[in-house]
Amino acid sequence: SYLVDYKDYLYYPKILHIKNGGVPFYVNMHACPISYGGTQAVVVAVTDITEMMEKDAQLVQAAKMKTLGEMSAGIAHEINQPLNTIKMGSEYLTLLLEQKKTISDDQIRDMATAISEQVDRATEIINNLRAFGRKSGLTMERVSLAEPIQGVLSIIGRQFTIQRIAIRLELDDNLPQVKGHNNRLQQVFFNLLNNARDAIQEKMESDPELYGDILVRTYSENGKVVVLISDNGVGIPDDVRNKIFEPFFTTKQTGKGMGLGLAITYGIVRDYGGTIRIESKSGEGTTFYLTFSAVD
Repeated sequence: SYLVDYKDYLYYPKILHIKNGGVPFYVNMHACPISYGGTQAVVVAVTDITEMMEKDAQLVQAAKMKTLGEMSAGIAHEINQPLNTIKMGSEYLTLLLEQKKTISDDQIRDMATAISEQVDRATEIINNLRAFGRKSGLTMERVSLAEPIQGVLSIIGRQFTIQRIAIRLELDDNLPQVKGHNNRLQQVFFNLLNNARDAIQEKMESDPELYGDILVRTYSENGKVVVLISDNGVGIPDDVRNKIFEPFFTTKQTGKGMGLGLAITYGIVRDYGGTIRIESKSGEGTTFYLTFSAVD
């Protein structure tokens, strides 16, 4: 027997199947034609990779917990803002009552509306955190990419502003959905935005007058959904550009990163059938292009 030309070899990775009882499992399938005893046949090899994928999911989950720790300063600041507004409003109302001053219906309505808006804002942040920390299932969902992008910005956006870094959004309102998980995509965008911030802050060390600028843009073309994340940081040197997605590779100082953020990002995007492309010039900034297949 012999294998025919390699071009006839087929490989289908991570095919989802359902066991009796509705339990999902994943397999890799290899298929190739052979000639055996003068008869044409096909050899099909199927490997159950569910356990391997679960271990990958555990690694991603551990990385998400690390990310939550890195977010903690921004989270505290974001939640303190609505709490301070609520406290000031309640103290103002208490002061008016103690001084026996007349409170108009309009004043009460405005204050109640403001407090309600701040409660909604704090609730949104907490819900985003809960969704982010939740373990993702094996079955992918339909996701609108605006949701994970906005979810990340609701937590870290104000912190970036304090650090003199503006995040500009150009999101297509009619963007098709993609297959994935909202919270894992949040991790992807958090990692990329965090790296953009670090690159900008590194450039600020030599240019204290610099104002950081990050552009996040989404668009669709040829059945694909594209997310562009561009910064005006230090850029990526040519000699390390092909290494940045390798586990434990980092250009940061000791103690500032383990080199897993972009490796996890690459793994998540690849699992969703997506690609990442980089354009960068040393000293002039970096642009990441994330491309996913649109869902009909």
